[in-house]
Parts: sequence; C-alpha cells; structure tokens
Amino acid sequence: MEKSKAIKFFTKVTSAILVLSILFSLAGCAKEEKSQYSLQAIQLTADERSWINPEEKYAGILAVYSKKKCKGTLVVATDEDVLFLYAEDAVEKDGTTPVSQNTVFDIASCTKVFTAVSILQLQEKGKLNINDTIDKYFPDYQYGSQITIYNLLHMNSGIPDYLNESEIFFLMEGEELDEQMRKVYDDSFTDQDFLDTMNKAPLLYTPGSMMTYSNTNYRLLAFIIEKVSKMSYSDYLNKYIFKPCGMKNSYSVRVDKYTYVPINFEDQLKAGGVDEHGYSMSPNNERGDGGVCTCLTDFLAFDRALFAGKLLKEDSMEILLKNDKGYCCGLMYDNNLGYSHTGGGFTASTHNYIYDNEKYGHIYFISLEHC
Repeated sequence: MEKSKAIKFFTKVTSAILVLSILFSLAGCAKEEKSQYSLQAIQLTADERSWINPEEKYAGILAVYSKKKCKGTLVVATDEDVLFLYAEDAVEKDGTTPVSQNTVFDIASCTKVFTAVSILQLQEKGKLNINDTIDKYFPDYQYGSQITIYNLLHMNSGIPDYLNESEIFFLMEGEELDEQMRKVYDDSFTDQDFLDTMNKAPLLYTPGSMMTYSNTNYRLLAFIIEKVSKMSYSDYLNKYIFKPCGMKNSYSVRVDKYTYVPINFEDQLKAGGVDEHGYSMSPNNERGDGGVCTCLTDFLAFDRALFAGKLLKEDSMEILLKNDKGYCCGLMYDNNLGYSHTGGGFTASTHNYIYDNEKYGHIYFISLEHC
C-alpha cells in the first residue's frame, strides 16, 4: 500500500473507531439515565406514595427501610439503583403538583458539603491553599493570622457561631439582639456588617485545639470562594457542581425556587425569620453555611458523583472525609452511621447519610421534609 493511501486508510479507521467509541459512550449514558431503577424513571401515583425495588438481592436492605415515612420525601439508593422512594400525600406550593422526588426543599446546613467541595476544587486549580491563614482574605480580622482555611473547613477555628452563639458573636442580648437577628433574617445585614461584627467578637479557644460547630466558618468560606474565583457563590456552584452533576432543580441564593409547602410557622413568622409563606428571606446571609435548595433527584446525583470521584481528586477526597476532632468537611463521621450531615431551617429539615457497603459500594439515605 502506498504511503499516502496508508495514511488515508489509517485516518478513516481511526475516525470510525472514535465515532463508535462516542456512540457507545452516549449509549451508556442514555442507558443509565433510562434505568428502570432511577429516580427519573419512577412515577409515584396518587394512590401509591412509595415505590419499592423488586429485586430480591435488595431484600435485606429493604427490610430496614421500606416502611419508612416522613413529612416530605425520602430515598434509599446504591451507587447504581434506587431501592426505596417515598413522598407524602400532599401537593407543592402551586396547589396541584403532587410532592415527589423533584420537589425542591431548603436543605439548610447540608449546603456545607457543597461549600467544602468548592474550596477543595479551587485548591486543585492552584487558586488557594487550605493551609493559608485567613488574614490573606480578611486583612482587618484581628485573629486572621491564627486561623487557616483548614480550620474553617473542620470547624476548629474558635470563631463563635453567629446563629447559635449570637450573644457572643454580636456582643448583644435581649431585644437589641432580637432586632439584630431580624436584620440577618431579612438580608439587611451586609457582608461588611458581618465582617465588622466578627472582628470585635472574641475567640472561644485557640484555633485547632478543639471543635465546635459554627456556621460562621462556612460563611467565611463562601466569601473566600468568591474572592478567589471572582464569581458569586451561586454562579460558582452552578458552573462547577450543579451543571456537571446534572442537577436541574438546584439553586443557591434563591428564595423563589422552593416548591415545598411550609406548615405551622407562626412562631418563626413572629420572630421575623420567614416571610408570610414560611420561606427564608435571607439568601445572601445564608450562603456558604446554608442557602442551597434542591430535590431528592439532584441531591442523590450529587452524592453519587462526589463518592465516585467525579468532583474531587483522590487526595482532595481524603481531606474532605478526614474526621478531625469530630468534623470532616461539610460532613460528619460515625462508625455506625457512616458519613452524614443534617440541615435544619426554619420550616424544612434534611438528612443526608452515606454508608460504605462492601457489596454495593455505597448506600445513600436522603430525606427532605417540612418541619
């Protein structure tokens, strides 16, 4: 065969192989998306508010989970299949759409794992180092040179929680503090107000010496994400997490996207925590430590992508899952419960559990409900 003809022949063969490989790849994706045991494929009815996987191999797991209910939605799944789905007999805020795996809830503190993943992605890109002290980002903060990004991720910075230790963080009490918290809840408390207030607050302990849960840590991480990426926190999540995971019903810093229906929120309304419909009014003041709203379909897609190594490299996952004094990075670890986090908003609560399983890889339990 002449050299020119051989080159043409080789080029045609190579092109054909490439096309076939792409087609097979697309077919594999399509097959996975159309699996009979995917959340996209399962349709609950008005009479049947739960679905149970019929495969005999899942009988042991289903014996534990298949009778569970909640005031919202819950799913149990493996890396491959959905095993159990439940949705309460209720409708969404439009008054007609039945509650389902696509109903959007406020996941509150379960947002923190999205924040942690974003920070570690930025480290992978060389944009930051988690051993950096935070005076690099907050030069006016009096304790910034003592605290690292690592300390923020693992909740051992010593910075008081602006929500649960508000008297210490704001150095206020009584009616004065109540009025201050209303400003936080209705988003009239600015980022600069937040930083100015934090600069006056005392540290609870020497950074790194112990762990206390503090939402302030993850609010600061959101600020760092924005400074380093030069994007809003919301835009970053959308581009680097939501879209890559195929999360079509997930949002950050949006209060108009909830579709669940809050109930019994009179006290929260009186305290100024929610609007007249029972929804959060403070997307800006929740970003980082909260503020993401999503549905079961999307949350499961995120968990699966994260633990399949599609969002972070192996060494970053080791950091994310390192249990330092009781907290990992947006997740907690327990020998019996595996990795988990809960989220408690004013009118919604979330549970996200990921269990290592020798047979199935991982078992995921997620519930989203009103409270």
